[in-house]
Amino acid sequence: MRVLFCILSLFVALNLFGKEINVTYPRCPFNLQLIIMKHKGLLEKEFAKDGIKVKFHDIMNGPKQIEAAITGKVDICGSINTTSLIIAAGQNKKLNIIGAVCNPTDTLALMTNDPSIKSVKDLKGKTVACDKGATLHQLLLEILAKNNMTIKDINYVPMVLPEVYDNIFTGKINAGLLTTVETLKAKKRGARILATAKGLMRPKLVVAVSKPFAQKHPNWVGRYVKVQGEAMEFIKKHKCEALQLAAKDLGISYQDAEWLYENTNFTNTLNRDDLHSLKDDIDFLYQQKLIPKKVSILSQGAAVDIFFEDFVRDQISICALNFK
Repeated sequence: MRVLFCILSLFVALNLFGKEINVTYPRCPFNLQLIIMKHKGLLEKEFAKDGIKVKFHDIMNGPKQIEAAITGKVDICGSINTTSLIIAAGQNKKLNIIGAVCNPTDTLALMTNDPSIKSVKDLKGKTVACDKGATLHQLLLEILAKNNMTIKDINYVPMVLPEVYDNIFTGKINAGLLTTVETLKAKKRGARILATAKGLMRPKLVVAVSKPFAQKHPNWVGRYVKVQGEAMEFIKKHKCEALQLAAKDLGISYQDAEWLYENTNFTNTLNRDDLHSLKDDIDFLYQQKLIPKKVSILSQGAAVDIFFEDFVRDQISICALNFK
């Protein structure tokens, strides 16, 4: 019996040796739970007992996170926008949402440093930039639609967030979409807000994994969700320390971190408002021809179906986004 036990122990040790969980670590928007999970070593503590290492990857762009997850380069997208997930689903790239992060409605903005631009309508024929295939892309389209304009009315240039920020001040673009830290920095340098997401759309940041990873490691997925819950509890009990860690990580002042905290709705689950807005997002993205078919939620044979499990007090902890 002792020999059998030793053999089994050796098998378990060899099976776990060298295993690691790869998690994306986007610094924008304000992913406070993720910051705490990394800098307090919460994930490492959870998985160390099984000899499983945790490795973070600095990938901010939504489509790039999805590609990394689909190809197996990362296992968990620590914070990714649902716009990118919907567009990816339209390309038959499936990811499962295992939790939520935040609704950064008040920290996303269309900004300009061009004195000749007084309103959104002044952008006709002007150069506007933002990250393509993500929430800021959708927000740009929403802002234009509200002002009876389309993407054809402007010179749209796809550009990653840091470049958008820089080019607003170099004059290479007339306006750009910014979020969280860049929004704050741009305001301090004199840039003006032309429009925000408030009243137009409900941005949703979530945690997502590939379907094969979820099927192969359901226990790891559950433990990740548990650890994110621990991070939320830490933030509630030690707000000052959490914001100090965030300020240092992002290279901003404590006051700026506090403003971002107060203007970012943190959550670990999607609620009914999120689900309703998700349907609105799908409809809008179809109208804008960013997904190939008209889609609906929880309907038989829809191009994009969203399946919900584990409802608790109007909220969900698991949400799979699939393309048929």
